[in-house]
Amino acid sequence: MDSVSKIQLLRPPRANAPMGAVPLDEEALRGLRVLIGGPEVGIEGRWGVNEPGVEAKLQGFLEYASFARVDVRRQVLAIDQTSTGPRILATCLWVPAPGRTAMLFGPNMSDHPRAAPALQLAVEAAMEDARAAGVLLVQAMLEPADAAGKTVFAAAGLTQLATLVYMERPPPTNPPDYVLPAGYTLEPYSAATHPLFRQAINRSYEQTLDCPALTGLRDIEDVIEGHKAVGPFDPQLWSVVLESAQRHPVGCVLLSEIPARRALELVYLGLVPEARGCGMARALMLRTLGIASRRAFEIATLAVDAANAPAIRLYRRCGYTRIANRVALIKRLG
Repeated sequence: MDSVSKIQLLRPPRANAPMGAVPLDEEALRGLRVLIGGPEVGIEGRWGVNEPGVEAKLQGFLEYASFARVDVRRQVLAIDQTSTGPRILATCLWVPAPGRTAMLFGPNMSDHPRAAPALQLAVEAAMEDARAAGVLLVQAMLEPADAAGKTVFAAAGLTQLATLVYMERPPPTNPPDYVLPAGYTLEPYSAATHPLFRQAINRSYEQTLDCPALTGLRDIEDVIEGHKAVGPFDPQLWSVVLESAQRHPVGCVLLSEIPARRALELVYLGLVPEARGCGMARALMLRTLGIASRRAFEIATLAVDAANAPAIRLYRRCGYTRIANRVALIKRLG
């Protein structure tokens, strides 16, 4: 594209309709193919020409979206309106989540750098839609090598939050023993303990090494709602750490089942400053592996800020290995 003035932004109608309420029109399907396979596979109906696996990936994505109740019509298409005929140059899909957040998805710009101006327009328009829907914080995850994608999202106003390290391991055959430091107990989540979780999460952000730029961007209730929505919420998988004598909350560990993978995810582990360095985090990790073992999960998984060296050392000592890195970007819309 020589000029962004020749790009039309198309928002498919009924973008907020419940998943499955109406069939996807042809433009929306083409947009999803662009999202998965790049602009070339969305041109003039010649889908899959440059990547034979696009159709299979598309079907798998649609099945996942239906299972997760993701509205795949929440996408903005950037259309080339030059004399060569209308064609999709880029698309940005935004997916809302509890806690007034949304995730932005676009094609990998490493393979399609010429689509960058169009994607930037689509990202900016998607954020306008998200803001109008009450979203407070948008996020995007990119491959570390996607320099063009980083440039596009930065131009749209997103800033780099962290490089996230994704780690996992099979649960141990036998649940490991664990012992909390003396003077501490655990209690599960309930309406009665909700205020204790609020306090624990809030104070655990003090001097944190795990995505510190997130601190203060959202109300703690939004944070909790976002954590609950990672998978089917089971209050027995959430524990608050209490100082036994005064019942002061000093930390928490939040776990979630990921049914599609039969995985147990460590959603969040946080300790207040005075509870760090006493073996508490290791005890909580051994307890997590014990739960994964007893409940017969196939994998135990987590994500951690690459700059959080103490946490990464702990996870490695607990048998986790790195499987991938992603660059997380954010923008506050409020």
